[in-house]
Amino acid sequence: MFLNCIWLNSNLLFKALPMVRFYMLKNKNISHSKELFFSLLRKKKVIPSKFHYDYKGSKYFEKITKTKEYYITRIEKNILKKIVKEIKYIFCENLTFVEFGSGSIEKISILINKNIKYYIPLDISLDFIKQSSKKLLKLFPHLKIIPKYCDYINHINLPKNTTNTKIGFFLGSSIGNFYNGQEKIFLKNARKTLGKNNFIFVGVDLIKKVELFERAYNDKKKFTEKFNLNLLNVINNKLKIKIKLKDFKYISTYNKKKKSMENFIISKKNQSFDIKNKKIYFKKNEKIQTEISNKFTILKFKNIIRSAGWNLKKYWTDPKKYYAVFLLES
Repeated sequence: MFLNCIWLNSNLLFKALPMVRFYMLKNKNISHSKELFFSLLRKKKVIPSKFHYDYKGSKYFEKITKTKEYYITRIEKNILKKIVKEIKYIFCENLTFVEFGSGSIEKISILINKNIKYYIPLDISLDFIKQSSKKLLKLFPHLKIIPKYCDYINHINLPKNTTNTKIGFFLGSSIGNFYNGQEKIFLKNARKTLGKNNFIFVGVDLIKKVELFERAYNDKKKFTEKFNLNLLNVINNKLKIKIKLKDFKYISTYNKKKKSMENFIISKKNQSFDIKNKKIYFKKNEKIQTEISNKFTILKFKNIIRSAGWNLKKYWTDPKKYYAVFLLES
């Protein structure tokens, strides 16, 4: 059995985070190491963006969100500040927040009030989810936090002893990081995870001037470059090999046909590595796709919502309509 999901014992978390115990759930899903391995075996190498978020990658992403070029976080926070004023009118009391790909606590902390009894962060980075849960607990001592280390793209069985009303959050335009229409699969699984008569907020980056996209993914401080090259560290750790970061470079371009930003790392030379009695080859100038960031129109995302079985309750945008946060109801 491969490790896929574990709950962090919340009682121990509150008392002494470093001494947290883990509970592994039975799951037949493929292991992260094997998924990475098969990604590198393909002729056209594509690494799922979730592998960015080890502890170091998560820290790099925090730095990206604070750069001048990366408009998404600033705009989304402003929209959330509008939403927080409406939450108490939209929902009843006694709420459970479930955050898919929780990451930093900056955005979710804007929305938490005394009506939120439970917070369930779901994330692929174990160390990062422990650290962020500890920070949030200091800010909101009344909150019962039940973190889960998992691949949140799949259907997750949530704890039973929480509140009836559950509100999901999938922020930061992460919905755009799925390949080949898999955002619909995520939304369908999230609907199963949260259950009937529940809700999810989804952040969506809208189509606009290409120059804004290209600056956001090529910041002057090169945090995005470091974020993408750090994937090589993840590969090294998972597959026990020794790829050198200096042997690769990073590029990011806008694909007008797909309406998406595409990130790649490129091998500077011919290279090969032995993994499990097989050779992984990187040819000189070969592109390995590390991320896709799809951009949407309001209409296109409405169609995705409908096809995934959700109902649109409401959406908010900034004045320039660069970004939107959708509220969906199951």
